[in-house]
Amino acid sequence: MRINKEYKKPLKDGQLLFLSPFDKNQRRISAESSHYRNFFVAAMSAAVFVAHAGPDSKTESFCKKIISWQKPIHTFESDYNKNLIEMGARPVNIDNVSLWANLFAANNE
Repeated sequence: MRINKEYKKPLKDGQLLFLSPFDKNQRRISAESSHYRNFFVAAMSAAVFVAHAGPDSKTESFCKKIISWQKPIHTFESDYNKNLIEMGARPVNIDNVSLWANLFAANNE
């Protein structure tokens, strides 16, 4: 793994952590490994934001699984996301998304 120059000092000083579910020999991303990575990141997160997931899509299936963990999922408030909101995703008004993101970050520090 190549580490960007600007990350080397914070990494050395213990201020930056790279965390991966894969061993150092994994070189290529596959559909299976990206699927696993997405679940890993979701499991490590306090909440998940999904901009859109079409009905019966892989992303919708991912969201169903995360919701079954009792982990909050947020999505844009839109008729396009009606399926996500009906399954339990919390709607975020697109006009207030930056305000929402700041409030969410402050509440999860």
